[in-house]
Amino acid sequence: MFRSRSIRIFAALLASSTGAMITTSAEARQHGHVTIARGPYGGGYAAGRHVSRQPGSAQVTRGVVTSGGYGYRQTRTTTRGEGTISNSVERQRANGTSMNRSSTATRNPDGSVSTQRNRTGAAGNSQAGWSTIYRTDDGYSRQRGGSTSNGRGYASSRDISVNDGSVTVNRNATTNSGRSVTSSRTYPRPN
Repeated sequence: MFRSRSIRIFAALLASSTGAMITTSAEARQHGHVTIARGPYGGGYAAGRHVSRQPGSAQVTRGVVTSGGYGYRQTRTTTRGEGTISNSVERQRANGTSMNRSSTATRNPDGSVSTQRNRTGAAGNSQAGWSTIYRTDDGYSRQRGGSTSNGRGYASSRDISVNDGSVTVNRNATTNSGRSVTSSRTYPRPN
């Protein structure tokens, strides 16, 4: 039979993640639901979803807990403002492990666009990456890089120049271990 304690825990988990988004603003909106199912042999689960929106931000929390104590809770938060959009996701499992990831995209004053991504896994390992795209007089340039919690990483750039009859692509990449690669290729443009 489905344990009422599991339902109370599940409801508390949903409530704890949405409390920070509660506001007195008249423009704030919240809604959600919880579904409870029971199987013919005593099994069952509770699943729920809660959405909180206000100007410039939204938070969506969802989760599942089974009669055996398995389950997860996931919270996604999105914010927008001043040329930047950010998105973060946190997932917590009933066994105590968690993972999270986040991303940000920003339009800079010079017209370039920068992105940043981070991720931390359940075992504590993490990765990070970034990139920036610039417009140039004859094409565009992209710089990007990445790193991991075990010390690996790289940085690279790519510059594309568009001419009347050809496209030139210059690439350069360097790793934390000291390896580097440089290449330049020119491709004809169809008439």
